[in-house]
Amino acid sequence: MTSVPAAELDAARATLSRAVRDAGALQLGGSASIEVQAKGAQANGEVDILTNVDRQCEDAVVDLIRKAHPTHPILAEEGTGERVEEGPLWILDPLDGTKNYVHGLPRFACALAFAWDGVALLGAVYNPVLDELFVAESRRGATLNGAAIRVSKTVKLESALVASAFTVRRRFVPRQFERLERLVRSTQGLRVGGCASLDLCDVARGRVDAYFEEGLDPWDTAAGALVVREAGGTVTDFRGEPHQPFGAEMLASNGPIGEAVVEQLRTLEGPE
Repeated sequence: MTSVPAAELDAARATLSRAVRDAGALQLGGSASIEVQAKGAQANGEVDILTNVDRQCEDAVVDLIRKAHPTHPILAEEGTGERVEEGPLWILDPLDGTKNYVHGLPRFACALAFAWDGVALLGAVYNPVLDELFVAESRRGATLNGAAIRVSKTVKLESALVASAFTVRRRFVPRQFERLERLVRSTQGLRVGGCASLDLCDVARGRVDAYFEEGLDPWDTAAGALVVREAGGTVTDFRGEPHQPFGAEMLASNGPIGEAVVEQLRTLEGPE
């Protein structure tokens, strides 16, 4: 494990769950007064959106962290902070699944990770609708509402349920549709849930056997990837190499199914 002062880690544990639960309460409380604005439109793509609740959740979590850990940098989706390679760093997605949230679909979350020297040591993802709190700590396992969780035992791709997304950084990319078609044909089923952090936690819980997506950011993956690893799963890129937090590709799985998905994706790599 990355060397981190014990007092720092103890304090971070205390902050982690409180922060995501506070954000979840704001999400539930703000659902009746959502204000939506476009973050930008992409050619050959879809519009990304931002709500007042995204900002409220980010402000609340950032304020909590800064009061409890005044010297710690924070990297958050809506513009707080910047990438830091050494020492502590909090990585926050204040409201993952914003489009689901706006349309009343109960699949959204707050995701928060605590990293040291670029390595995630703690992670939490909270779905307030289901009151599901996923927590992981490096080398100490993963839990759902305090109970230990493990990835699935599925070994055959034709028996697997796999999750992904339709777009790559909100753009419709032909190779992603080729990937989806190939996985639809070779698995038991394919799901698109619209919330990366919960897709990762679904892998950790064994609800799906693998999840892959291209073009995610660190705040989308830092907490959930740790939950997967600590639940016994693997997190790689599309070639089976270890996933990098700022890398373009993520494939999370129970292990055997990830290897099978890599084989399906291998011949589809290349330029857009």
